Amino acid sequence: MQRVLGLVVLCGAASCAAALAAPGDATHQSSGRTATKTVASRQTSISLLAPADEYFGPLKLSILGIRNTIHDLGARYDVNHEIGRQTFTSALLTEKAIHDWEHRYPRDGQVPKAIYLLQRLYTKVLTVESRARAKIIARWMFVDYASSPQGKQLKKTIALEHLAPIPVDLPPTADADVEPSGAPATGSPAPTPSSFVPPGAATASPSSSASP
Repeated sequence: MQRVLGLVVLCGAASCAAALAAPGDATHQSSGRTATKTVASRQTSISLLAPADEYFGPLKLSILGIRNTIHDLGARYDVNHEIGRQTFTSALLTEKAIHDWEHRYPRDGQVPKAIYLLQRLYTKVLTVESRARAKIIARWMFVDYASSPQGKQLKKTIALEHLAPIPVDLPPTADADVEPSGAPATGSPAPTPSSFVPPGAATASPSSSASP
């Protein structure tokens, strides 16, 4: 919507510049030059914005597609924490789209907004790799867009938030210590024939052996 409004304003400014540039007194000519500079400035500003129909990354996501993908991944994870790995993998592909977007339009004001949303998604997913990625995305924001509203907000958020602990994997069950076919667990060797004595059996001594 901002991009559409910008084009409308640009067309209106161009019309005013043409009218003011018509032959007249010095005041009108000065106003015409000012309007022309305004039009040129707006043209430059619009050229810094990514078109709504341009696509980025391996998934060919539009600006709206990037925003919707991050929202949908977070919403699905909220109702099912078992898909943390899948959520993380999909977020990585979305991250590539944002990198592509920034590479082509580094001064687009929507880029830091997307980075902020992605960082919050990574923080939400309760896995070690996702939390580590959240720190990387935060550094990306602070290096490239520290002065943006989103950069300032992220700095405050990280300073104040208390993250949920990452669940610890359960230890192996007792069944894991039992080897197949009823063999004893490792570390408890079976008795050898030379050391095994049946219960109640008498132990023979050399003196009691029969003479030839």
